[in-house]
Amino acid sequence: MSITSVTRRGFLYGCFVLSGGLAFGVHWTGRAMAGVQTLMSHMCERIASVYREDQAFAHRASQDNAQVKLLYKNYLDKPLSETAEHLLHSHWYDKSAAVKKLHEEGQYPGPRGGAFLNKKYPYEA
Repeated sequence: MSITSVTRRGFLYGCFVLSGGLAFGVHWTGRAMAGVQTLMSHMCERIASVYREDQAFAHRASQDNAQVKLLYKNYLDKPLSETAEHLLHSHWYDKSAAVKKLHEEGQYPGPRGGAFLNKKYPYEA
């Protein structure tokens, strides 16, 4: 089909379809941008309030906090003591063998495991 064989009716129909699609797209793009802007402004306000409250707090470091000092004095003995290490620190274990076993059995990843296979997550740039 060439441009010269388009009828007037076909041309107007195409223009109407394109202008309707354009208007619809602009409308939803505007709504999406407004949603993103409100979310971003909310996040910025939240971050600013956290920093503002942190600056107003008298004890900004844990070693200056009276409750933490009392906890160490009455229960944990001293920083890095065996009791403190046991209660306050996380322990990490190598679970790669268990994951490999699940891969071999076909149980891992789950039903949606391939959704981001070789793709970035939506929030990554």
